[in-house]
Amino acid sequence: MLGFEYLATIYKKVTDMSLEFIKGAWRNRDTTLWLIFLRLIIGIEWFMAGIIKLINPTYVADMAGTLGYFASGNTHAWYVNLINNTFIPNSEVFAWLVSLGELIIGVTLIFGIFVNFSAIASIFLNLNFYFAAAWISASTQSVNWIMMTLGFIILLSPGVKSLSVDLFVSEKIPKLRRFLIDWFSFEKKSNS
Repeated sequence: MLGFEYLATIYKKVTDMSLEFIKGAWRNRDTTLWLIFLRLIIGIEWFMAGIIKLINPTYVADMAGTLGYFASGNTHAWYVNLINNTFIPNSEVFAWLVSLGELIIGVTLIFGIFVNFSAIASIFLNLNFYFAAAWISASTQSVNWIMMTLGFIILLSPGVKSLSVDLFVSEKIPKLRRFLIDWFSFEKKSNS
């Protein structure tokens, strides 16, 4: 029972801190709130994409056909070669990697766990989706560019890591702040 009471106390403290942070950010028109909102929306988008693939009973079995379709009209010869020689022969593995990758990116962005790594994985997946399917339509092409751009914003913005597990851990272990929050030392530059 002691463990449950301890967790309940931590939950209450985090909830109180979160509400005060949101009230203060809203009152001061702080852009950090919008960055957190962006991280959550992108996280939910990735999470939903991964869940839909995981619960679809035909997704893994149909992956070879989908990849074949992506190769059929693709203008990037090097990517068609990659699809035909690497992805299609291992289509089940890649189907699982994509669906689990999307799910993991979503969960980590929603909770703010290793946000920088999640942003890089997000950019990487969208770049692959762009090369695979951008030829299908202008909207497919632009959605992937938009998602890559938002991934870069998440990667480069220390404020997007507010209200996250990364921030909580970096406050408890300050030596991890550079690793978890500010890879590019933007905070030092803005404070000087």
